[in-house]
Amino acid sequence: MMLRALLLLLLIPTSDPVESIVKEGRSNSQVMAYLDHLVNKIGPRLTSSTNLTKACEWTRSEFEKMGLKARLEEWGQFAVGFDRGPWSAKMIEPEAKELTIGFNAWSAGTNGPVTGHAVVAPTSDEELSKVKESLKGAWVMSSARGPEKYRVAYDEAGIAGVIRTEGSELIHTGGSARLEWEKLPTRVTVTMLGSQHQQILDLLKQGKEVKIAIDIKVEFKQGPIKVYNVIAELPGTEKPDEYVVVGGHIDSWDGATGTTDNGTGVSTTLEAARLLTKTGAKPKRTIRFMLWSGEEQGLLGSRAYIKAHPEENAKISAVLVHDGGTNYASGLNATEAMAPIFEKALQPLLSLDDAMGFVIRKVPGLPRGIGSDHDAYLAAGVPGFFWLQAGKAKYNFGHHTQHDVYERAVPEYQRHTSMVVAIGALRIADLPELLPRTNLTSTQTKRRMLGVGLDTDLTITEVAKDSPAEKAGLKIGDRLLKFNGQQIGDTIMLGQAIQSAGKEAKVLIHRDGKDVEIPVAFD
Repeated sequence: MMLRALLLLLLIPTSDPVESIVKEGRSNSQVMAYLDHLVNKIGPRLTSSTNLTKACEWTRSEFEKMGLKARLEEWGQFAVGFDRGPWSAKMIEPEAKELTIGFNAWSAGTNGPVTGHAVVAPTSDEELSKVKESLKGAWVMSSARGPEKYRVAYDEAGIAGVIRTEGSELIHTGGSARLEWEKLPTRVTVTMLGSQHQQILDLLKQGKEVKIAIDIKVEFKQGPIKVYNVIAELPGTEKPDEYVVVGGHIDSWDGATGTTDNGTGVSTTLEAARLLTKTGAKPKRTIRFMLWSGEEQGLLGSRAYIKAHPEENAKISAVLVHDGGTNYASGLNATEAMAPIFEKALQPLLSLDDAMGFVIRKVPGLPRGIGSDHDAYLAAGVPGFFWLQAGKAKYNFGHHTQHDVYERAVPEYQRHTSMVVAIGALRIADLPELLPRTNLTSTQTKRRMLGVGLDTDLTITEVAKDSPAEKAGLKIGDRLLKFNGQQIGDTIMLGQAIQSAGKEAKVLIHRDGKDVEIPVAFD
């Protein structure tokens, strides 16, 4: 009788892990709850901020609740920490009006509300002499471009601060963490909506006095400030010392809540981990969930991890990074050697949802230079993938802007991507062999460099010898405006524009009060 029962049990088909993941993902997804907690309860997560540490500790705790072994691994320290507080701006005269402003991370606050009259920024020595007596306590309305030519004069006069604009209704947040505790910034510089900035200029041209009140609270913290990556693992059953890495970066800029860059990637990583553990998945290789920090400052966390653990590189089959916003994961790039493997292994993704298709895009080499953590792994010879994404969301509207808030996220896309990530990781982890590394990247896909150092407003601070920039005649003090006709708001946008350009491009700069277009050639 016992033997017969055993035979009957063996005849019952085991549950398909993919079906279990899909069922759980569609009926009980927690991805938006994860995102809500991360961006609304914790908030923005600037590298070196208190919020980033809180986010790292919270995600570690969530991984542990799933039964995963999780840890924080310190990868470095910052000399100065920065916590952004509330900020506000309003016009008091000649009419009362709330104003929308932003300001860079690691920049000065006002130490309480500061009210001052508005003055148009001088653009010549003659103009400076005319307004010099009125600069004390003034909010200087900079041109749409800059840089500020008369910084020394402003400091000597004791201005309230500088009000800039990008000339649009977007306010991008950036910033440089290269600070010394003894030399913290003191000049307040803000960015205002283009329409409001222009309104104030028009009022001044009409001879009206404009008074503006701005209140910016920030807190600098003396370092060293420790910074971490978050790591959790679902152990492999057959090859536990080989890995498929799934993740995104947990840090963000702090002008908004860091939702699409990259709260969306953090939440899908958490949900993918929950789907795999909840359904009892038993991958052959270890699936490692990683949330890197310092990504916005140059892939610092992922690069530091790779440097600290070089022995792991040969054992990593794939690194799957979600850092493209809230649109759904719609495919993966694959080399010629990988394509047939993916087409078979990822078959469940090809038919997961007719409304959200999935493709394997064959490429001569995996693209480098996109500017996310998979790039760090590709540079180390490890197959790094940046999920292709598609959908209705406008990534650039939220990317590093004041609009990068929870409402930008599309719930159905987030749910779908979480399932794609979980299934993709499991299927790759179960492959007979590690993914091939033949022709992993091609010369056409290696990261191009313009060869310049840039200030936060994209003003050139350094030109590398024999670089495309030097050969083109770009100079220190030039401010980058457009690249091949595309307006550049930050270094990420500039990097993406450079990677997508041909061997020749045109750069629009602002130099000596004029806009100049300069041709640039890449090797």
